Amino acid sequence: MSPTYTLAAIDIDDTLLGPDATISDDNRRAIRTLQEHGALVVLASGRSHANMMPYHHALDLPAGPVISAQGAVVRESATGAVWHCSAMHPDQVIAVTQEGRALGFSVLHYTLDAICIEGYSPWQQIDQERNATAHQLVPDLLQQPIDQITKIIWMGPVATIAQTVPQAQASLGERVAVIPTDPNYLEFAAPGINKAVGLSALAARLGIAQREVLAFGDGLNDVEMLAWAGRGVAMSHARDAAKSAAAMVSPDGPHASSLARAVTLALS
Repeated sequence: MSPTYTLAAIDIDDTLLGPDATISDDNRRAIRTLQEHGALVVLASGRSHANMMPYHHALDLPAGPVISAQGAVVRESATGAVWHCSAMHPDQVIAVTQEGRALGFSVLHYTLDAICIEGYSPWQQIDQERNATAHQLVPDLLQQPIDQITKIIWMGPVATIAQTVPQAQASLGERVAVIPTDPNYLEFAAPGINKAVGLSALAARLGIAQREVLAFGDGLNDVEMLAWAGRGVAMSHARDAAKSAAAMVSPDGPHASSLARAVTLALS
């Protein structure tokens, strides 16, 4: 008898989406298969809520929760009602922003309803091209209200970001969560925040047991979610840490259909 799962959390970038940033037909069918097996399908991403909604709609998912900002936020898709929010403390926001500026990075602040920047750069343009909503330009990030910042991003050259990760962990890691994601990005959230936090808060709200939760992902920011779920499945192309955290790894094959193979494996 195949296992029963009532909640399935799915990462977007490089899990739901293939290398061309689109959803393959195989992955679409896999989402429908999860639904036919009785699972509530929920997208779980580092993206903002607004920038996840085009994918929620593209999959024709019913009104329901979305896990955004690396697990700091859970919001209802139709109304935007906030079900869970773990904002950074203003002192953390100041420390991360000032250090990012001092190191020469482009700094982005995520609020519940906007992505704020204080100047344009080629790095921010890369982020803008990935997002459905326009960045909000402000004169000074720290002169805006900073009590509802859910995530901060530093953006810069790949090599510089990679070299900075240990430094950021040493200088800020006791005060905030330091989250390496894409090569041009280094992200920060409130201490202890990750996708598992948002997923576990959602499961508790819905009365769903941990053993009934599936999770699918590929990146370093998926590690905790894959480990926490009743069954975590990493993509065949996932980072080694994600594969180690998961209970299963999708069989080898095309990147664009790794999620489909992962769903078949999880439900077998």
